[in-house]
Amino acid sequence: MNKKSQLTNSQIIQAALSVAAEKGAGKVTLDAVAKAAGVSKGGLIYHFPSKEALISAMVQQLIEEAECQRSLQERTESSTLAAVLQTRAHFTRQIAGNTAMAILAAAAEQPALLQPVQQHNKDVLQQIQAEHGNSLQATLLLLASEALIYHDLLNLSPFTAAERSALEQQLVQQARELQA
Repeated sequence: MNKKSQLTNSQIIQAALSVAAEKGAGKVTLDAVAKAAGVSKGGLIYHFPSKEALISAMVQQLIEEAECQRSLQERTESSTLAAVLQTRAHFTRQIAGNTAMAILAAAAEQPALLQPVQQHNKDVLQQIQAEHGNSLQATLLLLASEALIYHDLLNLSPFTAAERSALEQQLVQQARELQA
């Protein structure tokens, strides 16, 4: 893939993420994304032949962004678990919750599109369990972090931003202590 094609792919994916965040999963149509990306529908179809291909690319983009953030966190954290918890706390605030929810909702229409997320979660869990000897405490910390994320994504959270931040900090602190 040449540089211009990569740029166009990225431009289209970012436009699709914006449509998802601003208008919701049901509005992620090829027409809406083409318009938002400033390309023709034919140009979009050249890069992403179907809505499923586009949603799959959006899911992959979120996974890659999360992994990039995690790599940065691992430079300063002594454990994978602490790095993952830090990443999830920061990443969830950085991406629009609406974007992630819209992508997950769109992908849920075709569960196969969620397979990369499922695999990513499985890989992270295996890495944490290997590092912590299958510690139930490590698994509970990871699950607590996920619960905070899903509470936010589904607009169910009873916590203020300050309370959520304090909970996230406590999870990271416990992960650091678990490593020690």
